[in-house]
Amino acid sequence: MKKESNVVLKTAVAAVFGLSMAGSAQAVPFGDGGAALQGVLDGITVAPTPGSSSVNVTTDEIGDGIDSWWSITGAGGSVASIIVELAAFANGNELGVYDPTNPGSQVTVFSGAATAGSQAFLSIKVDGSVFVNNVDSGVDFNGNFFGYFLNVTNTGNKFYSDTNLNFDGLDHMAAYQGTNTDTIQVPTLAAGLWTNNEFVMGWEDLAAPVSDRDYTDMVLIVESVIPVPEPSILALLGLGMLGFVGSRRLNKA
Repeated sequence: MKKESNVVLKTAVAAVFGLSMAGSAQAVPFGDGGAALQGVLDGITVAPTPGSSSVNVTTDEIGDGIDSWWSITGAGGSVASIIVELAAFANGNELGVYDPTNPGSQVTVFSGAATAGSQAFLSIKVDGSVFVNNVDSGVDFNGNFFGYFLNVTNTGNKFYSDTNLNFDGLDHMAAYQGTNTDTIQVPTLAAGLWTNNEFVMGWEDLAAPVSDRDYTDMVLIVESVIPVPEPSILALLGLGMLGFVGSRRLNKA
């Protein structure tokens, strides 16, 4: 039953990709006007204007409500690379993914030992099983869609790409899509074009009352993913459930 329902949900995901990503979105509340994160993007840009990114962190952010949930678009999976960690708790920060239909179902992608230039490969199989670096995590998701989380082990706080799950009500992730314009160089890796199927994600690892909101505590670039807006994911879930019920009725006929 599970495999059948996941096939239906994966088909629904493909249909949702055709929907507009336009909608109600709110920018993250930068505490420094975006200066620190802009500096990170400028710092990895090597062309066409070295040291100057064409992406503006205050105007080009995808926005809260659009970047909550994601799906893998690559046939094989998705590669994530850490650009920088500028946080006092960097050695304990863990990044991972969770199932939006069951947020307690989580898989760690980067441990606290990961540093700039570290890479991880995430894939979700047809039965929902989640693999990291080609190793079965033992956790199954309800289809090819997920959210990201940052686990700050030093403070015991965990923050999600879906702001509704954050206890402090703060959007802890700022996400930016490549424009096929800038050539960037992530530490230890060869330079390459920042394409439109790659997203830079900047995280804030402190709770709202004490946060500096610079969103550079962990910055990574993720390829072969796409954000799925919340209204679309709800429609997806509805389509998945209707398809599953329909398939069960056909099987009984």
